[in-house]
Amino acid sequence: MGMDIHGLQKLTLLDFPGRVACTVFLQGCDLRCPFCHNGGLVLGGMEPVTDDAGLLDFLKKRRGLLDGVAITGGEPLLRKKDIIRLCEKHRDMAFHAFTNGTLIDEDFCQELSLIHI
Repeated sequence: MGMDIHGLQKLTLLDFPGRVACTVFLQGCDLRCPFCHNGGLVLGGMEPVTDDAGLLDFLKKRRGLLDGVAITGGEPLLRKKDIIRLCEKHRDMAFHAFTNGTLIDEDFCQELSLIHI
C-alpha cells in the first residue's frame, strides 16, 4: 500500500459508536481550518508511528477483539486507494472515516460499494 500512519489509538469506545475500534491518524489535509482539532496532522512534519504493513499486522493480531477502525487525519480521503485496499483486506471489520467531505466523489463511492462494507 505505501501508507504512513501518523498515530494509532489502539482502543476506542468513542470514535466509532457501537463498536470496539482503534483510531488511525493520517497526515495531510486539503483544507486549512483554523479550528481543526488535529492541526498538527494538517501540514505534515510529524514522524510516522508505523506504516500500512504495521497496521495490517496490528489488525490481524486483534481479530475477534476489535470490530471497527476509525480513520481520521488530517483528511483521510487524500489516501482513497490505500483506504480501499485496507477495507478489502479486512472485510471482517467495519470502517468509519472522519472526513471533511470535499473528496467524496462518484468513483470512490462506486469502489466502496463493490467491497460490500
